[in-house]
Amino acid sequence: MAGEPFWFFADYGEYERALSSVMIGAAMLGMGASLTARDFAGVFIVWRGFAVGMLAQILVAPAVAAICIALWSMIPGHLSGLRPEDSAGIAIGIALMAAMPGGSTSNLLTFLGRGNVALSVTLTTITTFVCLITTPVVVELLIAYRIPGELRIDAIRIVTDIALFLIVPLICGMAIGAVAGEHKRLFTRIMVRFALAVLALIIVGSVGAGRVDLPRYGWIGLAAVIVFCVLIQQAAVVTAHLAGLGAPDRLAVSIEVTVKNVLLAVLLLTSMFPAAALDAAGGPEREVIEAARNGCTYVVLAFGGVCLIAGASSVIQRRMALAARS
Repeated sequence: MAGEPFWFFADYGEYERALSSVMIGAAMLGMGASLTARDFAGVFIVWRGFAVGMLAQILVAPAVAAICIALWSMIPGHLSGLRPEDSAGIAIGIALMAAMPGGSTSNLLTFLGRGNVALSVTLTTITTFVCLITTPVVVELLIAYRIPGELRIDAIRIVTDIALFLIVPLICGMAIGAVAGEHKRLFTRIMVRFALAVLALIIVGSVGAGRVDLPRYGWIGLAAVIVFCVLIQQAAVVTAHLAGLGAPDRLAVSIEVTVKNVLLAVLLLTSMFPAAALDAAGGPEREVIEAARNGCTYVVLAFGGVCLIAGASSVIQRRMALAARS
């Protein structure tokens, strides 16, 4: 197959999990190298903001997702133009993104918006560990549509993936950062850029293999992603405001809840829809499962772009507010 044109796209399913594992592992190594044990001490310094941020991540975001999925299930097929399995994929994707911790990009956006960076880093790090327990639980609770066929959420596999490809590289990265001295920033940049390059390859592979068929989901698929992203962002802002947090803390919490770890979501997709299970399914059942997987993939990749726009808008608003005061 290697000598045939577009062999990568034709055999993409064989490389998807390996690419996802390398991508998230590299990203976590880079992030870990930028952290120290002192960063965890920030929990005690910014405990109030941390408590609100954890509440928003673990309870508020999934609650908003549950509402979005319930409303999504009420849209009739003739109005959405989607098949039931396509709609199931969208619902599963929303559930998966609701269960994701914040990504390292949230720390950069918080810094650019002059928010509480220490709080942002603390939330990103701690929620990364906490998701080891919460992710499979949230995904199971939120999925109103069961994945078609005999395929079910494998909680053990998801936990194993998070431990092996998220927690272990993060700890190893911290160890590397401790001995790398002044070179740890270079190491972080190299690892993060390498991870982004692999992500770009995954996106190209997904599109080339027909996983991300934009016309198939039309305006309503993108609308579902945008509405979900905006709602969790605003819910986080309201939660932080009601808790009496200052503007820097509100920005950190809202961006942390909005800008999810898309890299982890891409990896977990391979756990939720393993190639072996797809190969075992035959005929119409395989087509239905693939359609649900493709819908989920669409949401994950679309959310990655939408959440960055939403986070950047919060940064711009914050900087404009600061400029108006000066």
